[in-house]
Amino acid sequence: MIANITKGRKAVGALVYDFGPGRRDEHINPRIVGGTVTGTPLQVARAIDHTARRRPGITAPIWRCSLSLPDEDGILPDAQWSEIATEFVKEMGFDGAPWVAVRHGDDHIHLTVSRVDWSGQLLTDRWDYRRAREAADRLEDEHGLVRAADRFAAEGPQVRNAELEAAKRRGRGPDAPKPPEREELRRLVREVRDASRGLGRAAFESGLADAGVRFRANEASTGRMNGYSFTLEGWTDGSGQEVWVAASKVARDLRWAQLKDVIGDDPVAGGPDAAATAELVGRATEMLRQGRIERGAALPGDHPALSTDPAARILAQWQAKAAGREVPAEALPAPTPRPESIPAWTDKRRRPYGSLATDSIPAEIKKTSRQITTWQGEMRTAQAAARTWDGLATGAVTGPRVRELHQLAAKVEAARPHIEAEVEARNDRVAADTAADTARKMLREATRLQRLGWLELRREGTTRKAEEKKAATATEAIHAYVEQASRATSRAAAAASAAEEASGLPRPEREANRLRKEWAQLLAEARRGDQDEGQARRDAEQARVEALARRIQTAATRSDRLAQEAELRRTMPADQAKAEGLARRAAARSAPATGRRRKAGPARPPGEQPAHLRRQPPAPGGPGKTR
Repeated sequence: MIANITKGRKAVGALVYDFGPGRRDEHINPRIVGGTVTGTPLQVARAIDHTARRRPGITAPIWRCSLSLPDEDGILPDAQWSEIATEFVKEMGFDGAPWVAVRHGDDHIHLTVSRVDWSGQLLTDRWDYRRAREAADRLEDEHGLVRAADRFAAEGPQVRNAELEAAKRRGRGPDAPKPPEREELRRLVREVRDASRGLGRAAFESGLADAGVRFRANEASTGRMNGYSFTLEGWTDGSGQEVWVAASKVARDLRWAQLKDVIGDDPVAGGPDAAATAELVGRATEMLRQGRIERGAALPGDHPALSTDPAARILAQWQAKAAGREVPAEALPAPTPRPESIPAWTDKRRRPYGSLATDSIPAEIKKTSRQITTWQGEMRTAQAAARTWDGLATGAVTGPRVRELHQLAAKVEAARPHIEAEVEARNDRVAADTAADTARKMLREATRLQRLGWLELRREGTTRKAEEKKAATATEAIHAYVEQASRATSRAAAAASAAEEASGLPRPEREANRLRKEWAQLLAEARRGDQDEGQARRDAEQARVEALARRIQTAATRSDRLAQEAELRRTMPADQAKAEGLARRAAARSAPATGRRRKAGPARPPGEQPAHLRRQPPAPGGPGKTR
């Protein structure tokens, strides 16, 4: 597991990248698989930034880390990624702060953490790279993942960048018939070293020459041997100069400090000459290079020169000759046993594909292999879909219904200022209407009193002039309140239009009231609906995976039986092969045709025209009419 750490100022940009299309690779199905903040991606990012802003003096309060796995670990489910992310954040000491883990690919997740915890305390990031490496090592052991320390322990300098591009121009590379020169040198020199084990420098250098490897011995002026440099015929750089590579740059185990212990000292005086050495080492090297070694061991008590390993046998014989000992004689090869009788192809139970033509078997095997490859791709796709739906079924992934509910809440929140302005304007209109009604009552009372005589007005304790003044005042108040109500109505209409435009909803105030009263119930129903859908989809994908696995198993069994049939025909006696071939050809000639033939119609009398060329007889009622 590799932990890549970066730091930034805001979580919004990080979450926008995580849920965006991606730059280096395509972001497929981005989703939240863990964390302590819920909601839509922007809501989660704002919550993390809100906590980080409590310490404005920190220039980079957002801690980002990507955890990636190699291909050898396979594709982990979302639930396991959630567990890994939770344990990793806890190991780093950030579990008391808001954080979120986002997955948008098969092999990695992104962690976005606020270095300011919920209480406003700053969490230290001192030695975070070392602590992240230690936490990743512990998680690798706990979850049975491939250790990064072992994966990156290279056996020697690798072929990369410019050297690989130059090798491709020379017709070498990963997709070419020959590997790059450095990799071929590593293989050839190691084979010669193994074949020259214990034979000294002369045998090693002779084997290099036989294998086509050019070498230079790097000796000091004092005669001390420091190592070798190697090259291949035709390996030149851009200027045409021959490229020489030190042994330590080919592979670490080819350094002189290790190589001299393997090849040993030169042979003792009086042993076979250099020509014999070159011949024996060349034979062993050729066997190693062509891969004809049959790894085996001599029987207990036998001499190593009688081993079933050809290269080991040649080297043991050479060592015996060099030491002046007699080489034991090899046993005569045992006679080749006569092949046993093979069941005839008519035995369908043992030879289900015995009736198939010999030339058709490779094509059938190839066709079956293509089917297996296609089904394996479909099964991987179904497995990935099942993991995705499993995250939705377990609640580790936010489903579409919950996201739509949060999006609706975000739209209502965007329109909240306008909704409050609309409510305030309606209240103002109601207050103005109430005041206008009170003024109208005063006007009606003053008008009634104005119609009375002076004696009745005196009894009421007022005068006509006072009532006229009250009527004028009430009239002015009515006009003012009506104007206020009209302006309040206009403000309410404008606020309602602004709320609809800001939220995109036809009745945002009604939605706000509904969400405020029924939020808990709506959220529970949305989660339950998402989990039910995720469980149904997951079960369907898992059933599809099982069906594809059965298909693959059946096809693999068929391919194995076809290969067994081909091997049986290759090893069966010639007379049986000839007899089976004749029987297959006879069965093919006697088999009915599989093509669908058109059924012949009844025979036509001689001289009669076909039906589509015959004239219809004249209809009764006159010429030219037909029925």
